[in-house]
Amino acid sequence: MNSELYTLSAEEEIIQRWKKNPMLVPRVHSVTLHICPGRSGEILQKASMILQELTNQKPVIHKAKRTIRNFGIRKGEPIAVSVTVRGKKALEVLDRIVEAVGRRIKAKSFDEFGNFSFGIK
Repeated sequence: MNSELYTLSAEEEIIQRWKKNPMLVPRVHSVTLHICPGRSGEILQKASMILQELTNQKPVIHKAKRTIRNFGIRKGEPIAVSVTVRGKKALEVLDRIVEAVGRRIKAKSFDEFGNFSFGIK
C-alpha cells in the first residue's frame, strides 16, 4: 500500500529501528469516522452525507440505547452515524483527513495501544 503517510521506505526505516521485533511496526488496519450530532432530523442527514462524500460508503445509523431527558433523547431515536473503512481505502481517507487538520495531531491524542482520535470543527 502506497501513501504519503505510509510508504514502503518508511516501513523499512521503522523495521531497521525495531529489528528485534518486526511486529511492533505500526500498520493501519481500519479508519473509523463517527459523527454524533445528538439528535435526529436534518442535522443527522447532513452528517450522513458528509461521511458518504468523504469515504464513498454508506454510513451506519446508530440509535440511542436509552432515554436521556436532560438532552431530549428518546430510546431508539437515531442520534449518530459512522463508517469504517479498511485496507488501501483506509489510507487514502486517512491522508485526506490528516491533511484537513494540517498534519497537527497532539501526542495526547494517542493511547497506549497506538490508536488515536481527533476532532474537526
